[in-house]
Amino acid sequence: MSRLVIVAQNLKIGGFQRIALDQCYALAKRGISGELILLEKIPNDQYNNFISLEADLIEKYRIDIKYSTGSRLNQFKTFYSILRNSVEPINFLSHSLRATVLIRFAGVISKKRFTLFTTIHQIPSLSDTLQVKKRFFYALFSHKLSIFSAPAKQDWDTKVGKSIILRRLYSKKPIELLRNGVFLERLPHALKPSLEGKNNEVRLVFIGRPTSWKGVDTILNLAASKLMENVHILFFFPYLNENAFSNISDNIVNRISVKIGKSIRDYTPRQGDIHLYPANYGVESSYIEAISINCLEMSALGIPSLVTKGGLDTWPEFANSLLIHEVEWSDPGGAVNKILDIKKLLITVNEIFRFRNIIDINHHVDQLINLVENKP
Repeated sequence: MSRLVIVAQNLKIGGFQRIALDQCYALAKRGISGELILLEKIPNDQYNNFISLEADLIEKYRIDIKYSTGSRLNQFKTFYSILRNSVEPINFLSHSLRATVLIRFAGVISKKRFTLFTTIHQIPSLSDTLQVKKRFFYALFSHKLSIFSAPAKQDWDTKVGKSIILRRLYSKKPIELLRNGVFLERLPHALKPSLEGKNNEVRLVFIGRPTSWKGVDTILNLAASKLMENVHILFFFPYLNENAFSNISDNIVNRISVKIGKSIRDYTPRQGDIHLYPANYGVESSYIEAISINCLEMSALGIPSLVTKGGLDTWPEFANSLLIHEVEWSDPGGAVNKILDIKKLLITVNEIFRFRNIIDINHHVDQLINLVENKP
């Protein structure tokens, strides 16, 4: 494969940052060296970042991280310099629409051979009108487009289908589903949960941003149920939100543990753990949150997840698994009953290994390489 450059905004704890870094790890393990260009440098004292949390892996796989900070002009100059000084064609994998535009202009002016692949991480229906217009315009600068989930692809295609202009512009640039996958080596080594704690003890685990639309309020409402009065809750937040636990009773607060600026590598699976991912974008949104990377990570550890009903489209293999369970979050009683049912289930090591193989990022990389080799 010719030279590969991956571009992302930053390496704060987040979804597109996670997949960009996992791509670097997986490609490096195959002997494919890739450069990672970041448009934003995180302060050394900021704990909400993968650079510090995964310094060992970044060093182990010799991930070459460079920064192009400052104005758009400075960033344009960075990409122009990379192209002008390269003696071979470059494949750019962009996780930033801003970078996509700058790379395309730099490529045209430098007159060097390059291909540009962009992964869309923003959902059209969850953005305001101006942002949607900008994103569809910027995406045109990419040679090929991919998106991370089936619901997100459907959302994108629906928006395109409703506009005559977008249908014409994107008639030869369809967006392709590129499932994320997980770089398994960065997960905790335990495949089976620790026997620490009693067999009948349930602990609800949430990994994500401390916002209402990500489901924090939903989890706290479930914890208020009388059937959940002995249940503990473990939150992994990338940053602190002091308002996340306002106006809740002491009975619930006393059962909550919060880890700030930590990743799943700091998580120790325990018997009775159930991962919740109750993302809720409101009644005005038709978008159903797909199974997240966090859910995939938990399944690799043998921890079952509760997800929004209808979110299995991207990963239909989980439809009959004990590792992923769909619920209607608008029915708290049903969600509580599902939690109580799940704690009785026995998830075998064979099932864990079967799904570890399914979600392994190597499948993602195979598709990625196929996209690169079948250039436009």
